[in-house]
Amino acid sequence: MGTLKPFFSFRDLIKTFFIILFLIFQSCSKVYLGSYDQALFDEINQSDRLNETVENWEDGTRTDGQKNEFEWWYFDAELDDGSLIVAYFYKVHFLKDQYFIGFNYTSPENENFFRLKYFNKNDVSFSKDSCLVLMNDNSFTGNLKNYNITLDPSDFDNYGFDLNLNSLIDSYRPQDGIINAGDEYFAWLAAVPNGEVEGTVTIDGVKKEIKGTGYHDHNWGNTPLQKLFSGWTWFRGKAGPYTVILAELNAVENRGGFDIPILFVASKDQRVVNKFGNRQLLTMKSDLIKNYYPKKNEPQFSKFSIVSDNNVSVKISGENIIDNIEIFKRMNLPLPLNIFKPMINLSFKASGIDPYYTRFSSNFILKFNDGTFYEGTGIMEIMDLQ
Repeated sequence: MGTLKPFFSFRDLIKTFFIILFLIFQSCSKVYLGSYDQALFDEINQSDRLNETVENWEDGTRTDGQKNEFEWWYFDAELDDGSLIVAYFYKVHFLKDQYFIGFNYTSPENENFFRLKYFNKNDVSFSKDSCLVLMNDNSFTGNLKNYNITLDPSDFDNYGFDLNLNSLIDSYRPQDGIINAGDEYFAWLAAVPNGEVEGTVTIDGVKKEIKGTGYHDHNWGNTPLQKLFSGWTWFRGKAGPYTVILAELNAVENRGGFDIPILFVASKDQRVVNKFGNRQLLTMKSDLIKNYYPKKNEPQFSKFSIVSDNNVSVKISGENIIDNIEIFKRMNLPLPLNIFKPMINLSFKASGIDPYYTRFSSNFILKFNDGTFYEGTGIMEIMDLQ
């Protein structure tokens, strides 16, 4: 692979510099997220044109590179040696088209390795027919049933992997997967809710064969997320023969200010619950998280419960924090914009936006309306966007 070429012109640098200065001098108020005269989320009229069967094209690229569009393909795996892998392939179209991969490896001893790698536009490609994402010698390819995800160790300081993910549960999305407020939207497809993983990982230059379990989803949208949501809680886990995926999206005040719950429960043979919205679901949070966030951050909670209108419930208890990230501290900008990183961080802090991301290893109880219950484990994430 050749040296990564800067893709910001001098004019871009000057423009970005003055944007940063503007944000800093506007420090007495929060970043403008749009007037209150905007379309609200309306769960009754959300997109619902597709049937429950997900088709292969839905995991292909869903954005065309228009301004403010973004898209990512996400993969995580829990391997049989106790290590964890998270990788995401991103394309964003905000100030400039950007393409990058984020990679996080957690060792069995809970040691963390993280890298963010940017790529030139000429070195990436995407398919609309299926999941076929290429960034130099890194790839994310599959057909809803079988995937191969490869990270080249030469791009990630001698860390990488070549893993196959084989789905055990049919793909899932809430209705069409598109959650919209007027013309602006955020979309989500759980392409592999639960799957088997096998292949090789390379750790500090040493390759070894590995097996485990994994998950893959696909997200895209056409406006910065903080203009739609103040944050969300998301969970996936397994209890007995059942896979559970749930979420609660928290709309910003000028988009309604309410919570949008989602619940999916399925076994290999059937979908037991497929619910979306406040007409069908009720959520509750408890156990305030202390000592992990600055005092100005919104309160977050380590226990989360959801119950459906047919009395199926999930009660989650976040046990151990796997990752707790102040997003802007981890942000890695491509050359030469990284010289402005301290100023960018300062400007965002001054604006009142202070995003945090937390992942818990969790225990949970899945209970059905006949009193039958299963105990399981999973991963809960909390994203605080503002």
